[in-house]
Amino acid sequence: MFQLDDTIVAISTAAGDGGRAIVRVSGPDAVELTGRVFRPATGAIEEMGAFRAADGLVHLTATGIELPARAYVFRAPRSFTRQDVVELHVPAAPAALTSELIDLGARQAGPGEFTARAFFSGRIGLSAAEAVADVIDAADDAELRSAMAALGGRIERWCAEAASEIADVLAGVEASIDLAGEDITLDAPDDLAGRLDDLVRRLRTITDQAVPVAEGTGPTVVLAGRVNVGKSSLLNALSGTDRAIVSAVAGTTRDVLRATMATVSGRRVSLADAAGFAHPATPLDAAAHRAAHRAVAAADAIAFVVDATDDEHLDDDLTLLADARAANPRAPVLLLTNKTDLLPPDAAAHLRRWEERTGLRPIATSALTGRGLEEFRSAVADLPDLSGAGGGEMLGLHRRQRRSMGGAAEAAARGADILRGAAEVSDAADLVAIELREALAELGQVSGQIVTEEILGRILARFCVGK
Repeated sequence: MFQLDDTIVAISTAAGDGGRAIVRVSGPDAVELTGRVFRPATGAIEEMGAFRAADGLVHLTATGIELPARAYVFRAPRSFTRQDVVELHVPAAPAALTSELIDLGARQAGPGEFTARAFFSGRIGLSAAEAVADVIDAADDAELRSAMAALGGRIERWCAEAASEIADVLAGVEASIDLAGEDITLDAPDDLAGRLDDLVRRLRTITDQAVPVAEGTGPTVVLAGRVNVGKSSLLNALSGTDRAIVSAVAGTTRDVLRATMATVSGRRVSLADAAGFAHPATPLDAAAHRAAHRAVAAADAIAFVVDATDDEHLDDDLTLLADARAANPRAPVLLLTNKTDLLPPDAAAHLRRWEERTGLRPIATSALTGRGLEEFRSAVADLPDLSGAGGGEMLGLHRRQRRSMGGAAEAAARGADILRGAAEVSDAADLVAIELREALAELGQVSGQIVTEEILGRILARFCVGK
């Protein structure tokens, strides 16, 4: 999938204006190639040791440009990629500098290729490689703390500890086969099952308490409710865009529309308008309903929207609210009573009726006047699964990591259940060994001990070139 023994180059700073740009080079010829475009004020870059910096000039032959620059040299194996690495910091023309280095023999790096080299060299584990992108994408201090904890290897340590405990139990299980006829006291089935039960509880606690990592646009809050209650208007008002077409004609929006909203803490949240979440009447309605149902089922939270002025369809609203909860029972629900700008000033009792019927405290909103929008942003920020506001002990897990760690817990739990039903460990050893090897394989998918090209490709697809 990746060529690891050549020299790669890429711009490592974001596009746009800035005080300096960084061009990064890694590989066996990194220092030699850089020396052909950069001259230090004294000496030669080839003579520089590790962790050294030098000021000088970059000469670009193709364009005739000469720029002041600073070179930072990191020698193998004490570098991020465990290869020779040079960073050239220049005030301008990073694209021209990159092109010149490519002409001299370097190769343009692909997205995430520097991090891939760090992973393949054993410099970082798989979860730390994922955390590099999380650090870059962090939208607030909470997300940054979570990403830095993962970058420091905390997930790998958890996986290594769990894998070691499973391997110990597996060794006892396999010994029961090899030593069944010997006069040796072996582990009792209940003892091994108890050790697995303790591990399962810890794994489940980790996955339950970990903060979901936002991939790209953050956690998803879906706007659900009957047609024409103002979901599209709320989507536009909350995101500050005209993402959705707004019309008085019911059912204007057929597809699931998405936009990004910032909570009061500054965290990015993906808003989804599940416009078709209603009982379908036509084939077109049915297709929209299926898409909306999938959006509701996959959401991290549900914002159920009702028309505060419409009492006639209250029972329909309650039926759809029950459908939304059934589609995604784990997601917290917020109730938005929209179009409050059309209510009379003394409408407080009217709004309380919604709370009595739904058991939810309504957030009175108006997409037209902006009423309640900040309250909604604050309510989303306070949701436990979306806040990301944990302290240093909290850690974020991607869906893939959470799924694999959950799979490891389930496999270990199945192994424990089999052991509890056995008179001797040897009676169930083969079946238990299968479950425990599956648990180890699931943990390996998180730590990187077992990694496929598909998994690595998905992870690195999130990276920009130069990281």
